[in-house]
Amino acid sequence: MVAPKTMLLVHSPLLTPATWEALLPHLEAAGWRVVLLDLRPSIEAPSFHAAVCAAAAATGTAHVVVGHSRAGPYLPGIVEAVGGDVVFLDARLPHPGTSWLGSLPPERARWLREVAVSGRLPRWDTWFPADDLLLTDPARRRALRDLPELPWSVVSEVLPAPGRRWDAAGHTYVQLSAAYQATADEAAQRGWRVHRLDADHLAMVTRPAAVAQLLTGSPAGGS
Repeated sequence: MVAPKTMLLVHSPLLTPATWEALLPHLEAAGWRVVLLDLRPSIEAPSFHAAVCAAAAATGTAHVVVGHSRAGPYLPGIVEAVGGDVVFLDARLPHPGTSWLGSLPPERARWLREVAVSGRLPRWDTWFPADDLLLTDPARRRALRDLPELPWSVVSEVLPAPGRRWDAAGHTYVQLSAAYQATADEAAQRGWRVHRLDADHLAMVTRPAAVAQLLTGSPAGGS
């Protein structure tokens, strides 16, 4: 019997592995071995990036690495640790040589500084009006439970340049929401495969079957 391929799922540092719970059974039904990387134990480390890469390496090798939202900039280091192709799921693109804060437009960077309290960012679900996140949806409420308050060191850490495995990996971008259209367009300009779903940023919670189909049916996730 052929061993199943492994898909490593990486949540945004602002979220938790709970964002993958609805998607997990669909991927497993498609024959994948799925590993969830939990970023929460790494947020207090002197280098969040280094701790995340070490945690990824401890999971073993992967055939495909999927990162959502703010996990995107950490994917080069994770792929260097575990190998495999990479899928950006409504995710930010890498910004080597600069920090999360430095990658933002000035007005957004200023806003983050203003909302930080005692050196930490407030929970992500407090950044928007409740209607924007549709928090009346029980599945969304479950997926957004126990969110972390990130230390400022995560936001200000400058990320290193990608290693050799990054250039050798296949790159796919899956756009879930209109807010990431420009990012998906940039990925297409880089020559990456791009798939688009007219959904929302948390579509792996609200439309897990459709997201699973894109992940398992794309060249990076195909058999």
